[in-house]
Order: sequence, then C-alpha cells, then structure tokens
Amino acid sequence: MNDLLIKNPVLLVGIGGAGIKIATAASAAIECKCLLISNDKKDLIHNERFTAIYVNSGEWVNPSSLKLRSFVQVHRNEMIAAMEGYSTIIVISNLAGRAGAAMAPLVCKMAKELGTVISVAIMPFKFENDRIFNSGTALRRVREVSDSTIVMDNDSFLDNNPELSQGECFAITNNAIAEVIGSISTGSVKPEMNILCTSKTSANTESSLRDSVAMLYDSVPDAGSVKRAMVYVMGGDRVPVGDLNKLVGYVQGIFQEEEATEVAMSSIAASDGVRVHLLASAQQKTRFDRYDPLGDIIPDVLDWDEPDSAPDIKLAIPRIE
Repeated sequence: MNDLLIKNPVLLVGIGGAGIKIATAASAAIECKCLLISNDKKDLIHNERFTAIYVNSGEWVNPSSLKLRSFVQVHRNEMIAAMEGYSTIIVISNLAGRAGAAMAPLVCKMAKELGTVISVAIMPFKFENDRIFNSGTALRRVREVSDSTIVMDNDSFLDNNPELSQGECFAITNNAIAEVIGSISTGSVKPEMNILCTSKTSANTESSLRDSVAMLYDSVPDAGSVKRAMVYVMGGDRVPVGDLNKLVGYVQGIFQEEEATEVAMSSIAASDGVRVHLLASAQQKTRFDRYDPLGDIIPDVLDWDEPDSAPDIKLAIPRIE
C-alpha cells in the first residue's frame, strides 16, 4: 500500500486526560491547533491555540463508558464545527480510560466526514482486567473509521521494564507518542495498524533498539506480518553516523527473510538523552484482537454503525395497587 501523506492544516484532538497531555505537548512541537475534549473540567485548557469542549455528564458522578458515550452525541455539532477546515485530523486517546473508550470511536467517525483521520490509541495494562474488553472493542471501532491507526501498548512496555512505576511508564510512553506525532506530521504513515514501540533514555542506542524490538514482539508475535519498520532516533544528532547505520542494519537483519519489508530511519535532535522509537506496520493480527474475542466470530451481528450507549429513557409507568 502507498503511504498516507499528511496534509496541512493539521488538527490534534486530545480526548481525556492522557490524550490532552499528549496533544498539547505535540502541538507545541509542530505549532498546530488542538481540540481538547473531556468530561473532566480539570483536563481542559483554554487559550487561543486550544478549543475546549466539556462533555457534561449531568448528575452522573462516575458514568460508565456507555453512559458517557450517550452524552457525546449532545456535542456532535459543536465537535464537527471545531474540526471543519482541517485536512488531517489526528485523534489521540487512552482506550484504557472511560473517556477514551467512550468518545474516541464517535470522534473519529465525525472526523472521517471531514478529512483524513489518524488515530493514536493507548492500550491498558494486563492487570486492568475490567478495561481490556472495552479497550478492544473501542480499538476495533476506531480502526474501522480511521485512515491509519497508531497503537502504544503500555503493557508491553512495562513487561520489558518491570522496575518502572505506572507513572514513570506513562511519562515515557506519552513522550514517545508526542515525539512520533511531531515526526509524522511532516511526512507520512502507513494506512494500516502501526505499532509504536519505545525504550528508556540510554547512552547505548543498540540497547534502546533491543528494548523496542522486544516490545514489538510482545504485540506482534508474527514478525513476518511487519511490512515496514520506521526507526526514530531521538537525540540522533549526538550519535556517530556509523552507529546510526548499524541500527538500520540490525533492523534489516531482523526482517531479512521478508524481502518486502521496508526499513527506514529518521535521526532527530533532542535535548534530553537518546531514545529509539520503532514504528512497525503490521498487516496481520496483533495481541489486541484477543481483547475482543467475539469480534471475529460475529462481526456482522454487532451494530458497528452506532456504538452502544446508555441514554436516559424515562418512561411514565403508572402505579398499580
């Protein structure tokens, strides 16, 4: 497949607390505007570069994702108006959170009516058992209406870095997403599922690449399904050219049996150490397909056009004595 070219103007849409943090960080790097959407007023920022939409959940203090999804419909016209006029819309959400799982499928569907949609999704840790199914179904819906999807699997990252706390994990993976968004905003991305893998900051680029590849194999067990691997070396301006060339050679060696696999590298200046991000395009199944076990069995039975929600329906039921 041909690459999906990023066309200006670009709008970043951040959904929920994590999505908003990443969107605002990325927007500062690429100097574009943001649309911020949340059901928590504390997440929202109001200034000339950011448009904020508060999804009011009314009397519901802690609504489920299905209940929250019903409140999004009230703001449909407002959201579409905020996204009009942009050629590329990048929607960022944490599908482990209620806001992300509830709103991302609907927002991506609205954005698809207006232009090219690139969705960026964060998946939950394996111990978040109550969130895995909702994140899996939300990801399936998001992929259906997106031109390209980039997934960051926090669980795979933590598996390879068990000494990190959740907060440290979020800080590293969120930063990786913001940096990669800044890179693809001036280039292109594959129009399919793209797995984003990353490493901790290290002085050893080979070690960082090894961590990223290990994360990839957790998410995509079949390396033969990877048709493109893009290596981003943050802080690459301080790395010897010979070492950068070795990195590409290592990645090519991993996929040497797959002649159709394309490997490319981008060396990007950074002020805080060296990190290696690996963006791999996977055409086959990933671990996330197991999050929604019924998706392959009864895909045509489920109502994909209108995601499930839980609207308030008040019935006048007479008292019978």
